[in-house]
Amino acid sequence: MVATRAASNGQAEIKRVPLFSVSTQERAELPACPAWLQSADAESLDSPIDRRSDYYRQAALLQQFKLGKLQPQPLLTPPNVCTFARVALVPLFVLLWHTAHDYASIATASVFILAALTDWLDGYLARRMKITSAFGAFLDPVADKIMVSTALVLLATAPPAPISGIGMALPVCLVIAREIMMSALREWAASSGGGAHKAVKVNSLGKWKTALQMVAMSLLLVLRNADHLLGSEPAVLEWLHFLTWCSWLMLWAATVLALWSLANYMSNVWHFFRYPGVPLH
Repeated sequence: MVATRAASNGQAEIKRVPLFSVSTQERAELPACPAWLQSADAESLDSPIDRRSDYYRQAALLQQFKLGKLQPQPLLTPPNVCTFARVALVPLFVLLWHTAHDYASIATASVFILAALTDWLDGYLARRMKITSAFGAFLDPVADKIMVSTALVLLATAPPAPISGIGMALPVCLVIAREIMMSALREWAASSGGGAHKAVKVNSLGKWKTALQMVAMSLLLVLRNADHLLGSEPAVLEWLHFLTWCSWLMLWAATVLALWSLANYMSNVWHFFRYPGVPLH
């Protein structure tokens, strides 16, 4: 149901459109709560959405209204612990990068892969255990950007052979610039609300970009000093260089997807840049 309210000048009625969907059964269990929490159908927790989406922010508030009173949300939930662990892995990652040891590249790559697994695990736990928190929705994308940006910058400073410094710096700069633009775009869309906020929801293209980027970066980290372990014979070096070029091309593919998804987001919100406050019809 869409509630209406008479405008102060008596000329027209203003529609109140609910922003979050809950099921009929959940609505019956709720105490008196704001109208924006009430609608017809529930969004499935199995849907391909991540912890930064509106669903999890609003579900966190819904949990509080079900209790009948406002209570502070716990911070040390299983999804949040995974996110905290991802942030804590960043100093370890940097330390291992600068360690002079034959197995340093393997250890560095292992830490990065572990961080990537926690990124998947926290979203999985949030959906399966139905654990939501506003703080988790905030921290999850921040933890991702800290780890990925750190790894990209370090790869640009010392790329694996035979990749040149400029060859690695170009995709790194493009990816980091894209992430900064997306953060600014989401912040602007959140402040604008309405259709602009919905236009920047995470889509499947962005998720493919993330998966491809994680695989490429993991391989580049493993191959950084692989010749120290496998030897420097010409045949071994030729094979390692081939794998490095393939990983570098994979990183470029992820960069292209990142720019493509950014273009899609910009296209979705362009109307709201040109006509602020006017709904998209």
